[in-house]
This record gives sequence, C-alpha cells and structure tokens, in this order.
Amino acid sequence: MTDLQVTQHRAARIKIALAAISGLSLTLMGCSDPKAASKANFRTALQGWFDAHPECVNIGQMPATVRADGSPADRRGYEALTAAGLLSVQKRRENRPPVIGQDMSYDALVYQPTDAGAKVIRKSDNTLLGGSDLCFARRVVGEVTSFTEPADVMGVRVSQVRYTYRLEDMEPWAGDTAVRAALPSLAKAAGTEQGEDKAALVLTSEGWQHERSLSR
Repeated sequence: MTDLQVTQHRAARIKIALAAISGLSLTLMGCSDPKAASKANFRTALQGWFDAHPECVNIGQMPATVRADGSPADRRGYEALTAAGLLSVQKRRENRPPVIGQDMSYDALVYQPTDAGAKVIRKSDNTLLGGSDLCFARRVVGEVTSFTEPADVMGVRVSQVRYTYRLEDMEPWAGDTAVRAALPSLAKAAGTEQGEDKAALVLTSEGWQHERSLSR
C-alpha cells in the first residue's frame, strides 16, 4: 500500500468515526431533551400524571344524606362502603316546613368518610359530575406503543399517544365482592387490571404534560 493509499484509508476511517460520534450525540441530545417527541418522554409525562392522580370512581356528594325510609337501592353503595370501614352513618331528623298542615320532616341517614375513608375519598376532578371520588389504585404505564406527529391545535403542540398500563397498589376493599356488587362503576374500573388506553399530551415550556393538567 502506497503512502497516498494509507493516508486516504486513515481519512476514511476518521470520517466514519466522526459520523458515528455525531449520530450518537444527536441520539443523546434527543434522549435528554424533555421537549423531544419520544416514547421515553411521553411515558415520563404519563407516569407523572398518574402518580399524582390515582384511579378513582365518582360516588356523588360527601357527606351523603338519604331518607331512612327510602329505597334500599339509594343507600346500597353507602352501606357497602360503611361495612368496608370507609364511611360512618348517623341517623338524624330532617325538619322541613309543613305543607298544608302536613308534617314534611323525615328521618335521614347521613354517611360521611371515616379516618380511613378520608385517605381515599376526595373532591372529584370531574367538573361535570362534581361530588367526590373514591380512589382505589395507581395506574402504571407499561410502554408507549405509538404516537402521532406533534401538531398545532388551538395554539398548542399536541401529540396523541397510545400506551399499555396495569393497575398497582390496589386497595384491599376494591376487590371485595359486596363492594363491587354495590358499586358497578368500581367493579368495571378495578376489574380492568391491565389494558391499553390513549391520551393527548401537550408540549409546554417544561416539556410534555397530560392535557388534563392544563385545565386545572
């Protein structure tokens, strides 16, 4: 091999090395940039949201007041949660102004969270339903399976993300047969211990965030 060939061979190897270093640098930059559209960043954003917002079902207003002589169906869910130690119940007289000389007062049952219940019952995040939420588990993201190319929607950058998940840290009472029978919404939500879902993630100055975080 001539000196010229040796020089050319070395130059070619240097170019290949520089190209590899450049590619690695770009990859590392993409991994460390929280604003990059990547599965890793989307998974981090989703998990951050779920860690702060457990899985819950709506149980209406708390404390809850129902007629003592009303339909058993009106208090079935409350009775199940009372048996589970999450609610306490007290009987009291509800006084109402008489109508046409008729006494409108009645005996009422008032259900309110116990100390144990106060740890899992909180004001609902759902502005439409209102009331209170009963929280029973934590959603853990498995993997981001796909996402759309980020696009501008009403002035913000949005990507639609699909992901797998599983439920962890399930509350013991969430698996109770009587509780599930009395609260069908809980039975359905807690019965899906793993699955696939989708969410819209929005790009902010601090990186990607769940769309629901912007409405708070």
